[in-house]
Amino acid sequence: MAIEERIDLEETLLPSLNPSRPRPDFDWNQSSAHVKSFKITIRTLQLDHSEKWWSFASWTVGFLMILVIPILRLIFLKPADDKSNHQLVFQPIVVVVGILISGVSFIFLSQSMRKYGIQGILHLDIAAEETAQIREEYNKIIQRGAIQLAKLFFPALVLYVLQKCWFYINIPLASLPHLNSKVANVVIISVLVGISWIFQTTTFLYSCVLFWKVCFLQELKMKLFKDLLLQRYDPEFYFNKYASIIKCLRSTSRRFRSFLALTGLITVFSALASMYEVVVHRSGTSIFMSGELLVLNIVNLTGIGVCLKSASKIAHLHRRIVKEASSMHAKATFAASKGYLLTPGKDQGFEFQEKVEQFCQAQDAWSRRSALVNFLTNNSAGISVYGFVLDRFFVHTSVGAILTTVWFFLGRSLTN
Repeated sequence: MAIEERIDLEETLLPSLNPSRPRPDFDWNQSSAHVKSFKITIRTLQLDHSEKWWSFASWTVGFLMILVIPILRLIFLKPADDKSNHQLVFQPIVVVVGILISGVSFIFLSQSMRKYGIQGILHLDIAAEETAQIREEYNKIIQRGAIQLAKLFFPALVLYVLQKCWFYINIPLASLPHLNSKVANVVIISVLVGISWIFQTTTFLYSCVLFWKVCFLQELKMKLFKDLLLQRYDPEFYFNKYASIIKCLRSTSRRFRSFLALTGLITVFSALASMYEVVVHRSGTSIFMSGELLVLNIVNLTGIGVCLKSASKIAHLHRRIVKEASSMHAKATFAASKGYLLTPGKDQGFEFQEKVEQFCQAQDAWSRRSALVNFLTNNSAGISVYGFVLDRFFVHTSVGAILTTVWFFLGRSLTN
């Protein structure tokens, strides 16, 4: 009976295990609508490295926007007077952090696109083997990528525009070489600095959105697995299914661990350095001069927050799955123990032999369920970065350590 149920489950929910069964109409090749929508987004952002021409254009634009314009800004963007409250004391850290975090994101996207391709970077090869329900939901997430990016980007853009309007109105700027018109000077500076900031910001945020997409695929698979536990099918089926989920999580961790580690360190460095600079220059500088620094840290924390939230949800789902499997194992064990009572003095002959067989079958089922629960308990499924699983405990510990460091720096700085 268990074998028949298992075959029926594979036929119904996992059509990829049966090649002869017709699959739903989800075509994820290079010409499909889902892949085209993703390519349109990355080409609009100048992040497409799937073809040589687009890769050359992307590297050229990225080099100009990420490195050349910020360095030129650092050299030529200066106040026209020597007033202390007009000095651009926060500009170096803004430029350096912007170059670092956008450069890491740009290199990550280019290497991933060249190494894995569009289907690999979106894990479409993995999603193609899943059920129609998962593929349909994942298709919606792929198409929502641009919308999710807009939700993250436009609030930061509004803050950036407001801060820059105040800056260009109240701070007189030194003229660029061979340019005497103040209006032309402000227009050229604002346009070049603005498009550079837009490119840097969208590059970083879209890398975070890409990680959010891939994590959502893993969430869908784990939620389906949790629902399947309620059906109480063969433990071997659950073992094979969850082993494939863990394999996918390890693959995701390997592909994103460098990006997550570097951007996380840069974000922490940016927050601590910004706090130090604000405290040091608190007396001679207007609070509005630190507006761009505030926008920079908001963008960085937003992107890292999206990544940590997506990763911690996977670890949380794993704990819920372990809890559900343990509950299933306990209920099945208690139910089976009521079905037989071995009393040799009363149960003679065939009835006694039948109860012995039932007991042996129950013990075999118990050992299989116990093996499944032990497997789930001893595997910390989740996104890991060089051995550190990104779960809620990691997030709480990291935030606690950062806040302790902040209070230490503030205490020493304000005292001095």
